[in-house]
Amino acid sequence: MPDLNPLLLRSSPRVFATGRLIKGLYYSETPKGLNVMAAFYMACDQLLEQKPFLMMDFRSRRFFLDRNQDGCIDATGTLALAEIDPADFLPAVDGAEDLCNEDLIRQRQLKNLVAAPY
Repeated sequence: MPDLNPLLLRSSPRVFATGRLIKGLYYSETPKGLNVMAAFYMACDQLLEQKPFLMMDFRSRRFFLDRNQDGCIDATGTLALAEIDPADFLPAVDGAEDLCNEDLIRQRQLKNLVAAPY
């Protein structure tokens, strides 16, 4: 997946909602610049998964999908417009439908989820 470290995080990683949702974090090259990248994470009960399942580079209109969130790109492509709906990619993500399953959460011991700092 693309390296986000050189970019500035423009949105809060905090998740306030409970249940399963997708959280987008947006990045720019300068403090007042336009968003150039977005990273989409799955979240469950206010906890984010550690790695994004989808990233979008708005400059090139390219998306990067990581089906199993191992940090490696499994699919990439170019979109006609520089906009993306991450929900369209959920059917391709391994385990997305089971993220908030209570039995699996207990089993995983929240291993792949992290609380965002306050």
